[in-house]
Order: sequence, then structure tokens, then C-alpha cells
Amino acid sequence: MGKDLTVSQVDRQNILNNPYALQEIEKATRITGIPFEGKTVVLKEQVSAFFEVTLRTIENYLGQHGQELAQNGYEILKGNRLKKLKLAISELDVPETDFGNITKAPQLGVFDFRAFLNLAMLITESERARLLRQMILDIVMVKADLKKALVQYEGIRPAYKEPTVLENRLDYA
Repeated sequence: MGKDLTVSQVDRQNILNNPYALQEIEKATRITGIPFEGKTVVLKEQVSAFFEVTLRTIENYLGQHGQELAQNGYEILKGNRLKKLKLAISELDVPETDFGNITKAPQLGVFDFRAFLNLAMLITESERARLLRQMILDIVMVKADLKKALVQYEGIRPAYKEPTVLENRLDYA
């Protein structure tokens, strides 16, 4: 698959809309984040650290691709939801330095896993993003090859048919 995910929004969205691929990618990446509202989220600071780029780089991508990232799970938390996130972070057994100084922040940008992957498919300045894109493509290709093999197998396997009433009676005789 010679796709350049940094260029093609259609290819990025096709991957992000594939729940089976996302599940496999999430297992393979082992990204740890903050449990929040039934999903795992990461802060901009964590994303910046993971991709080994500046916070300004992340903000530039948010400015250029904000609508796409928001559509895929990036959001800015304020008010009660922000308080809930801060509480969730305080309950984690990690130093606050892992998240930056969030206690007085009036709002926080968070990425869910889909938005995190979406950003990985956009960032060109990061070697870690490039490696993650390659892993994403490898996983998607393996899934596609497996599906193709199953379809071919279905073509050679005799189709299952319900036994008739007479066949059922013969089985018990």
C-alpha cells in the first residue's frame, strides 16, 4: 500500500472509520492516556511529547486541520467536563508534570484515540509519527489480506445448508 496518509484525507478517514483496524492499532500502540467518559484521552502536551515535537507544532496542525481533527475526536473541554477531567487526572498515580500545569487552565484540548491517530497521519516533522503511520498501513494491509483470504476460502468451502426434516430424523435413528 503506497498511500501517503499525510496528503490524502480520504485515505486517513477510511482508516479512522474502520473499527476493526482501530482496535488492532490501539492494541499494537499501547498508548496510555487518561480514562475519561468511557474512553481514553491524551492532552496536547502528551501528544507533543510522544511525537517529540513542540507544542507549537501541535497547535499549528490544529489550526490547519482543526475541523478534521474535531470530527475525529479532538475537543476543547471547559466548565464541568474540564473539572471531571482534572479529577480523573488527580486520581491517576502519576506526577502532574506528565500533564503540565493544568490546575488553573480554563480549558484543555484533548485527543481521543481516533484524533491521536488522525494527527499521527498528518505530522510530517516527527520520526515517531512516520513509524506510527507505517504501522497503521501494515495493520490495515494485514486486515485486508485476511479478509481477502476469508472471502476466497468462502468461495471454495461448501456452503452450509440447513438439514431437512428427513435428514434430522435419520440422524436420530
